Amino acid sequence: MFTSPVLAHAAEPPVMLLTETSPFTLKSPASIHGGEATIFVESLLEHANQNYQLSYQPWKRAYLNAQTKPNALIYPIARASSREDQFHWVGQLIPVTYYLFRVSDKNHIKVDSLDDAKNWKVGVVNEHIHHQYLKSQGFKNLQSVNSNYQNIKKALLGRIDLFPMSDGGMMQLCSRDELDCSSFKPVLKLHAVAKGLYLAASRNTDPSIIHQLKDSYQVLVNNGQHEKILRQRLLRIEAFNQHWATEFETLNAN
Repeated sequence: MFTSPVLAHAAEPPVMLLTETSPFTLKSPASIHGGEATIFVESLLEHANQNYQLSYQPWKRAYLNAQTKPNALIYPIARASSREDQFHWVGQLIPVTYYLFRVSDKNHIKVDSLDDAKNWKVGVVNEHIHHQYLKSQGFKNLQSVNSNYQNIKKALLGRIDLFPMSDGGMMQLCSRDELDCSSFKPVLKLHAVAKGLYLAASRNTDPSIIHQLKDSYQVLVNNGQHEKILRQRLLRIEAFNQHWATEFETLNAN
């Protein structure tokens, strides 16, 4: 899925802008919210006067392209120590915290530690940071799909027992797809997973492009556009903390 490029410099090859289809990157026709990450990143590229081609791809493909293609940008990508040297990190979009969730009434699924979670079927999104992390921790019973929404549906159908998702992502999916958030419960906080969701560039991106993007990012932060555009997603994080206040406090203590 492609969009038309911004014609800032028609003679120059466009920057490859990569993302997946999610409520954070693509607005639903049925909602006035969503797509905030794309709105901000496009504003950033336009401010930096960069010609670009936006492509929506399954995350595994987008991630591979961002690692191997020159002048490739990817968002929203979780920043973690395991990825630190694989990309140039342009700027943070939002903070993020990941949890393992289960269906609320599945009380027999007891998880007090990461080792406990290895006893259950866990749904992951292919090559998302939580997938990479759980593999590195020795998880064998992982089922990969292309979207968080698929994992939610599989959990409700009893095909998986647990699935990881971010705080804001969970609230946005519940709101957008009219899912009842009370149907799910966070059972374990994944402390080691991510430092935030970022816009990042491939290692072989032109240094002048990275310099322009970082300068424009700081301008949009300083003039309030960053907070204005991404405010709805930040409010989702606040809503998560309020919705699961008791569980959140317990998980923070672990």
